[in-house]
Amino acid sequence: MRPWTRSDADGGMPRGEVSAAVLAAAALFVTGGALIATSALLPHVSSPAGAAAVAGSAFLTAAVLTGLVLGGRASLWLAWVADVWGIVHIAVLCASTGGSQSPFALLYFFAIGHAAAFQPRVRFAWVWVIGLLAFLLPVVYEDVSATFGAIACVGGVLALLTTGVIHSALGRMRSGRAHLEFLIAATANLDTSLDPQQTLRRIASTAVPGLAELCVIDVLGTAGQIATTVAHASERGLAVRVEAMHEESPPDLHLAGPIAQALASGHARVLAESAGESGVAVVKQGEAVADHPHRELMRESGYGALAAIPMFARGRMLGVISFLRPEPFAEPELQLLEDLTGRASLAFDNARLYAERAHVAHTLRHSLMPAALPRVSGLQLESFFQPMGAGSEVGGDFYDVFADGEDTWLVVGDVCGKGAEAAVLTGFLRHTTVAYARESEGPASVLTRVNDAMLEHDFDGRFATAILARLGFRDDGVHVVLAAAGHPAALVSRANGGAEELGACGTLLGVFPDPQIPEATTVLSPGDSLALYTDGLAEAHAPGRVLSVEQMIAALSSTPPRSAREAIDSLLALVDLREGARDDIAILAARVDSAVPAPRVPRSADALAG
Repeated sequence: MRPWTRSDADGGMPRGEVSAAVLAAAALFVTGGALIATSALLPHVSSPAGAAAVAGSAFLTAAVLTGLVLGGRASLWLAWVADVWGIVHIAVLCASTGGSQSPFALLYFFAIGHAAAFQPRVRFAWVWVIGLLAFLLPVVYEDVSATFGAIACVGGVLALLTTGVIHSALGRMRSGRAHLEFLIAATANLDTSLDPQQTLRRIASTAVPGLAELCVIDVLGTAGQIATTVAHASERGLAVRVEAMHEESPPDLHLAGPIAQALASGHARVLAESAGESGVAVVKQGEAVADHPHRELMRESGYGALAAIPMFARGRMLGVISFLRPEPFAEPELQLLEDLTGRASLAFDNARLYAERAHVAHTLRHSLMPAALPRVSGLQLESFFQPMGAGSEVGGDFYDVFADGEDTWLVVGDVCGKGAEAAVLTGFLRHTTVAYARESEGPASVLTRVNDAMLEHDFDGRFATAILARLGFRDDGVHVVLAAAGHPAALVSRANGGAEELGACGTLLGVFPDPQIPEATTVLSPGDSLALYTDGLAEAHAPGRVLSVEQMIAALSSTPPRSAREAIDSLLALVDLREGARDDIAILAARVDSAVPAPRVPRSADALAG
């Protein structure tokens, strides 16, 4: 039987249990030494000195065993030697206290029982045989009665049956515990990644080498064919060969191999002489490999046993996991493989669904952002966007740059919530803002009309914030008119090293019918920058640390940005993006290069991309 959770010298037994085995042997020696004190009450003590010597040796042995345990040198081999040494002590004690009539012969049962409780089957059998021979030693040095022979026969049978039951029961208990520990560890390992390919790699490596020497996972594609193969083997080169072979010549699912049969039937198929009564179908060896396209590889590698188990999750067939090794699989191992495959299938399906969701979120998120920022003479335009966490959800942050005659408009917004509903409102705000900006005189009136449009539509109580700025080239610089609706104010960085906040917060969009959205104005000279951002920047590490406006102004003042990109980098330097932001972060920056009036720019960023 292979160890499922460990492969150490003690047959996979936990170190604590190994120490308990040696300490139990030490306790038996102490108990035996104490019982010898009663030998003075026996009528047939031929050698009191011998009995005393056995007692002293027993106490000394117990001390040595305890010291070895405390020194971290406990092992099942040591416990087995202690069992055999104990039998020697009992044999000498019986010879000193009446031979065939010594009551201390009962101690043989304790030595054999100790071996039955802790030792593997072969060592237990040796202890039983040595104990039986020691029990029969009186035949050598005295004349025994027929009663002794009868007692030997009955006692031997009873000892074998009793200790055999103990050995079997404890063995099953340890197997069940190892089974459970293996599955718990495997489940924890499988849940550490949400990447489908990495999950497949973890699944394959989980089974090797504890359960198999080669694990091959064949995943079905949308058309029902083998689309992906992942392998893991004790020999690294073999796994690479298997993956290359399956890529060049995928298993033919129309042939009568175990993989095809497992997929067709939905039940496990085992290539072995016998699979017990587990309900797993057994494929005859000749039949199983007759049409298998990779039989030569199995023959070369010496794998005589193969278990192909289908992967099911949420009522869907995902593929097949094949476990290969030289020796046949025992019934408990097949049950474990099926349990492992079930958990692995669910873990892979979770990763697959997560990847699909992340892909949809990525596609939808990019559709809500400009493909590229337009080029505006006299202005540098840069943007930054990072989704929350792993980016598997669509957030509500957005930005855009578009033109209205000779003016350039910048907008940054943030919609309440995540997911598809938030994405719908995000798209509505972005396109509505662009449309109204071409019909209105100023940013405040645009946002007011956007607010009215939100109230006319049913967005399930969702609200939004936005900041809208109109930039126009004039003789004395770039005139900025800005309005914010429940949004953080803009940041202005001057070429001479100063920085300031521009605008007031205003009223949220989509909440009140008469919002208060004030406007603010300023003039940007060459070298000045304007930065619009969402609150995800300030709250990147909330609630432990919230970035203040004063900190942002200080960062922009300490080193005046020489480009729009440097303005963004100065703000991002205040947060650690490696820790993962708790919300989306969007920043849009513009820097004045010259006071030359800008030519007409594309009507929006998407127009340029198109």
